Amino acid sequence: IDSGLDFPKRSRVSRDQALKGLQYIRTLTPGFDEQEAGQRWAEEESLRLQDEIRERSIKLGIYKRDPAEEVEEEDEMESQQGTEHGRERSKESALQAHRLEREAQWEKEQAELQARKEAEELATLHSQRGPLELGGGVQPSVALTTTGPDGVTINSGPRSAWLAPVERKPWVKYYEEQAQTIKTNLLPQITLWGRLGPSFLLLLAVLGLSTFLSDNYTPPPASARLWPDTPPAVATLTTLTAFLGAAFILSRLPPLWGILSKYFTLIPAKPQAFSLLGATFRHDTFTHLATNILSLWLFGLMLHEDVGRGTFLAIFFSSSALGGFASLSYNVLRKQWMTYMFGSSGGVLGVVGASCALRPHGEVKVMGYEIPIAAWVFLAVFGAGEMLAAFKGWRTMVDHAGHLGGIVGGVGWGLHLTRKNAEQGDEGEREG
Repeated sequence: IDSGLDFPKRSRVSRDQALKGLQYIRTLTPGFDEQEAGQRWAEEESLRLQDEIRERSIKLGIYKRDPAEEVEEEDEMESQQGTEHGRERSKESALQAHRLEREAQWEKEQAELQARKEAEELATLHSQRGPLELGGGVQPSVALTTTGPDGVTINSGPRSAWLAPVERKPWVKYYEEQAQTIKTNLLPQITLWGRLGPSFLLLLAVLGLSTFLSDNYTPPPASARLWPDTPPAVATLTTLTAFLGAAFILSRLPPLWGILSKYFTLIPAKPQAFSLLGATFRHDTFTHLATNILSLWLFGLMLHEDVGRGTFLAIFFSSSALGGFASLSYNVLRKQWMTYMFGSSGGVLGVVGASCALRPHGEVKVMGYEIPIAAWVFLAVFGAGEMLAAFKGWRTMVDHAGHLGGIVGGVGWGLHLTRKNAEQGDEGEREG
């Protein structure tokens, strides 16, 4: 089966890509008997080749057809009078030749019309694509507009399409090949501890440093701040947004693709420990980046005002690391070797979880509008949905395990801070 994976050149699919796709399909249907299917195909191909060789031998006079077969052929020829076979024996008349010529001309015109229509639609799709789709890929939904009778404008339903592949320049192809973390089609032979151990140790270090930062951070005086007139919460979130945006822009540069693949992407097949934090800063689509930044601002301003800059950053980065490790562990244990994860969703949901844990009976506001449910209900419903999707293994292109890890980290910080504040309040009452 592996020998039949040569795609047409115009498909832009290499043999290595096809083999990786085949390996992924094999993981989806582990019970499929490839040997039996191959034997069945070989038998059918053998019969077809036998018939082909026999027909060639009859034409060359090497082989004489069996009389019984000739009788069957004559009966079949008689039953096909008026068909294409019969016309082949009696040759075509001038009228038939003219009709066939007109049919061929009509088919040619229809083919040209269809090709022109497809070219116009493809041009429309290309004109609608943004800078992120210039390298090819799935084009966002586009509504095609045509003009009908009497100048009436007709809008078709939104549609998506694969853009025609863009021929990459040789220097871009070079960096694209260098960015491949696994050069062969074989899974790297790494033990379970080898895949998860280094990342687990880094997670412990991040949690320890985050706790230290939360307990010992001292806000600088106004005179030492870069923007003294800007509220600390706005300054912190603006800085985080700037870093995420800069990383997004830099990720479009081919010379950096190798670094992004190795240190800014969680890859279960060949993980790097630093990716627990590096993956937080990588977003490959503007929609992904904008969604995370918007959620960060919606919940981060309130949390920052409650806990301060040091604890806020501790919550964000420790939840990012915990979400990354949860996602890595989930995919390694499920042997999802063809997956990869990145994004700041874990840290953002850690901020959301901490906000809801500190204000469990508060109201959730989105874009200035209040959602008529308590914060703990919102968090419980959202978390239950993520948990269900993770345990069911739904293929939604969303890192549900990473989201759960971030929520757990944020809720843990919220409960820790609540208990800490209560203990400090009790000590103050005793001193009073």
